[in-house]
Amino acid sequence: MTSFERLRIGLIGYGIGKLHIASMLNLNIYYANFPPVEMVAVATASEASGERAMKQFGFQRHTTDYRELLASDDINTLVIATPHYLHRDMLIDALHTGKAIYADKPLANNLTEAREIVAQARESGRDAQISFVMRYCPALIHAHKVIQQGRLGQIYSFRFAYYRSSYIDPEKPLRWKAELAKSGGGVLNDLVPHMADLLIWLIGMPRQLTAQTRTFIGERPAAKGRPERIRVETDDHVLIQAALPGGAIGTIESGRLITGAVSDIAVEIYGSEGSLRWHGMDPNHLYLVERNMPEDERGWLQIPTLQRYPDAILPGADVPIGATRFYIASAADFVRRTLTGEPYDPGLTQGLRVQAVIEAASIAAREGIWTEVAQE
Repeated sequence: MTSFERLRIGLIGYGIGKLHIASMLNLNIYYANFPPVEMVAVATASEASGERAMKQFGFQRHTTDYRELLASDDINTLVIATPHYLHRDMLIDALHTGKAIYADKPLANNLTEAREIVAQARESGRDAQISFVMRYCPALIHAHKVIQQGRLGQIYSFRFAYYRSSYIDPEKPLRWKAELAKSGGGVLNDLVPHMADLLIWLIGMPRQLTAQTRTFIGERPAAKGRPERIRVETDDHVLIQAALPGGAIGTIESGRLITGAVSDIAVEIYGSEGSLRWHGMDPNHLYLVERNMPEDERGWLQIPTLQRYPDAILPGADVPIGATRFYIASAADFVRRTLTGEPYDPGLTQGLRVQAVIEAASIAAREGIWTEVAQE
């Protein structure tokens, strides 16, 4: 991949794909020594969305058949950002090409599909990067460093939460996200993957877990403005209790009907020698307390992490950060790894681990039991 004189991008999917493509287009503003980026083609579900993508991002052409992008010699980088049920076939097909692959989370619709994708990748000696963008927040990067340095000591407990109010309106259609066969779950396979990735990356892979899910709005409109109602098969809220091999216990919680929430993400980790916490609505600071502080000074230290990306040229480490910057840093990491040949991280194997957590939570919630998490 090191011979790329320019990134010639093909985008599959035009929903969340907008954020990934906007990030790619900004790479040379924020980072030095990256090749030029060219928007070559986009594959969308309809002609109309393809036309919009061309006008908004300057794609040279559009199609409704993603296989045209796979076969195109003028594309060397694929961004896959489609509904979950399409990931398996698209990723397996893409792995048969020589193109670099950047895929939206989650890896797949379920653990079986995730295993099939990873098996194909290993057979072909290929990999792809998954867009677990939350780990590209400077505060969480600093949290990772603190934990790796052992400054928290033995981890006792943790709390990861992701709340949104995005579907609080009962008249808002869910479209494919209402169907279990297409989404793989509600918040369980949409928001929880970000939290599961952070848990694995920061602390480790859970050994066993139990979970409960709730669907509070049982029916929704089939489409905006239409009277027909469809049954919602997916969860609105999930609460997971997880145990790690070292003895740490904690929770992952997520809901999409949380009144007042915008994108409320919380990370709390408590250990024998210290604790840390971070909140997505205060993204510029990591809060840390260590036991070796003087007793009369022991309390939460506010660390201003802001935009401390060591390899960025703009906008400056002292400028407050926003969530879009996480997407840009994630895209930059993918491109850097593609150009240098360094293994992708988070790659397909990490996507598989996250899917194992989601699968175990789904089983535990359905059967009302503690269940072992497959150690992929």
